[in-house]
Amino acid sequence: MRLRRTIAAVFGAALSAVVFVTPVDAQPVQTGATTTYQINARHDGSLVDTAVGAPPLSQKWSRDLGGNVSYPVVAGGRVFATAASPDGYGTVLHAIDAATGEDAWAPVDLGGTYWWSALAYGGGRLYAQNYDGVLTAFNPATGAKIWSVTLPGQYSFTSPPTFAGGVVYTGGAGSGGTLYAVDAKNGTVLWTRPVANGDNSAPAVTANGVYVSYACEQTYAFDPKSGDPLWHHRTDCSGGGGRTPVLADGGVWVRDAGMASSVLNTTDGQVRGTYEASGRSPAPAFDGRQGYFVDEGVLQERHSRTLATRWKFEGDGRISTAPIVVNGYVYVGSGSGRLWALNGATGQSVWSTDVGAPINGPDEQNVSEPLTGLGAGGGLVVVPATHLLVAYGQ
Repeated sequence: MRLRRTIAAVFGAALSAVVFVTPVDAQPVQTGATTTYQINARHDGSLVDTAVGAPPLSQKWSRDLGGNVSYPVVAGGRVFATAASPDGYGTVLHAIDAATGEDAWAPVDLGGTYWWSALAYGGGRLYAQNYDGVLTAFNPATGAKIWSVTLPGQYSFTSPPTFAGGVVYTGGAGSGGTLYAVDAKNGTVLWTRPVANGDNSAPAVTANGVYVSYACEQTYAFDPKSGDPLWHHRTDCSGGGGRTPVLADGGVWVRDAGMASSVLNTTDGQVRGTYEASGRSPAPAFDGRQGYFVDEGVLQERHSRTLATRWKFEGDGRISTAPIVVNGYVYVGSGSGRLWALNGATGQSVWSTDVGAPINGPDEQNVSEPLTGLGAGGGLVVVPATHLLVAYGQ
């Protein structure tokens, strides 16, 4: 019988005597661009972009891409997204001029079975992956194809790619599971490692580790260069599926449909604590030790060590997206089509708008649409809303 774990926190002397040590795997906050799912390679949803002014923002452009839209990549003066093909299986890659909302280059059919695809950016290249495991690098300025590889050994690909340190990391499933490290310059597979199932988990990456998490909290850490296993957090069950982990404050934040969600130490995989989240709760976002969590249509702030809640924001009760934090403001969207910006310290709503269509939450279980989510960069906050891609700025 599985026992639910609980958090225990012990406080020492006065607050003035407390010294917080920066975790060894800490990295600078992402600046100016969204390069993969949930902003960056840590998937912590946090961005500093001095070009994005304090809300209220105004709509700069809106595009109907003809099918449900993925999370955007925002970099190099362009906004990239994929959309489900209106003509059958597959998805279409769109490159949009961030300033005008017009096509930067002609849409590209990515093909593939079903309607799943995902993007990453880094090293001056854009990377697109479809459900069949075809990973392609494009010149982001022109749309020219640089290389393309069909990842070996698997046939079901639902884990978004992540770029870090000249390598594209991704996962595949079908016969067990596989984690891949691919040379971003030429598409050569540098190493692979077996994992439990391999579904729906974009690798979270720092200089010290590559982290993935699958059903029943089966969570792994590997050396980014060699692929050598660092640790494996095992539980007493297994199954299909997974969730993208988030790296924040020395912890790997994992979620599972059937268990209390856990915070694991990045160094050894030991459980630091647990937090309540339903099976479909999206990834949390972090700004330092302030964490932002959406569960059952409500946004709440929690301290990353004590998990104490200081405020909650109910909105219309239909908040659906994974939150992102831009310059200290938390952005979330609703199934009603409402977008909010909140003061991250107080939870006060400082701006909201109707984007014109329902804002879907990320579906980390199915392949009926590309994985979706909010993005920002280059002075914009970018919102996928069903078929629409809408940009806001000053």
